[in-house]
Amino acid sequence: MGQVLLVEDTPFFERVIKRQLSTSAGLDVISVPTRADAERVIADPAITLDVALVDLTLPDAPDGEIVDVTMAACLPTIVFSGRFDERLRDTLLAKGVVDYILKDNASSLAYVTTLVQRVYANRRIDALVVDDSRVDLEIVARRLRLYQLNVHTAVDHTAALALIDTLPNLRLVVLDYLMPSTDGFDLLRNLRARYGMHELAVIGLSGQAGPEIIARFLKSGANDFLPKSCTPEEFMLRISQNLDTLDRIQALADMAHRDALTGLSNRRHLFSQGRGIFDAARHRGAGARVASIDIDRFKSVNDTHGHEAGDALIKAFGRALADCCPPQAFPARLGGDEFCVILPDLAPDACARFLDDLRLRMRALTSSDGSLCRIGTVTLSIGLDDGGAETLEDALHAADIQLYAAKSAGRDRVVAS
Repeated sequence: MGQVLLVEDTPFFERVIKRQLSTSAGLDVISVPTRADAERVIADPAITLDVALVDLTLPDAPDGEIVDVTMAACLPTIVFSGRFDERLRDTLLAKGVVDYILKDNASSLAYVTTLVQRVYANRRIDALVVDDSRVDLEIVARRLRLYQLNVHTAVDHTAALALIDTLPNLRLVVLDYLMPSTDGFDLLRNLRARYGMHELAVIGLSGQAGPEIIARFLKSGANDFLPKSCTPEEFMLRISQNLDTLDRIQALADMAHRDALTGLSNRRHLFSQGRGIFDAARHRGAGARVASIDIDRFKSVNDTHGHEAGDALIKAFGRALADCCPPQAFPARLGGDEFCVILPDLAPDACARFLDDLRLRMRALTSSDGSLCRIGTVTLSIGLDDGGAETLEDALHAADIQLYAAKSAGRDRVVAS
């Protein structure tokens, strides 16, 4: 969870902002009313701050001195103040504050909440800037770094393509439309061959493109297009809006693909994404085994201890399964107490060791010194197919047969083909 330093001496705004950031954005807010308090928090080695949100007029810092304090600590700083001065605003933006926002309406509070959340999330995002003008390249890169993006740069098409494969969290490309060796359309086509519009935001940028070029660029797969003459504020607003859109699409996809209780893939995702992983392993010749997993006598847990205890058990097992899975594995919850795991590129003995370890972890969770000891010892039955099935459906069916064999043999065991 990210930690936000809120420096605000007005109790009303302190309460409202803290509640908004805590409940809406899910951030941990440390609020203080003075510069001296802020300095103590910043100096505390036990506290790791991610963003600072500050008012300009404080009892011991009436002229915005708090900004120098937070920026000296290398904290991305957002000014949220009822005090507006055009010259001061320009001075602060030139210093490198993320933004200067007025407390003049409810929309401002909503915007500052979104902005804090955006700046915190940006630390995990790679951005690529492509421009043959090194001056323009550095200006754009500097703006993006203020928003805490991990910025990479390239001066041409070839360098950009070489970088792309090294950036696992690439979500944004800012692309000059016109470059000497090639135009931006070629790179845009290459990008869209690798990433859908819901996976990567591509922003076109140019100092001289006309309406026809802009329209063509957007039709070719760009998410947005901006003139180089646009203000820094408009530029960053459009960048943030495009990244927010990607986040919303990802959140919707997660809701559709994830099991709400465990966070694992659900049945739908298993037969879309999981099937692709299974088929790819078969095409490589390595094969993929599939395990069917069932919590033994789960109904009795619900009947004896209640559905809340049953949900807690499902959640705890889901975490254990996700934590101990091999890196290439694909775990999923099929429903109720039924789970499965696709195990590509893993030798039979390694599959068996992993599954037996999983079985022992479940026993440990519910043993006398486990986190769910009140439930009493709960065990797993697991069936593993032989890796020879042609389709994911056939592999699951074969694993289910072995699962029934494990149940019939007394439960609490792994049975493999």
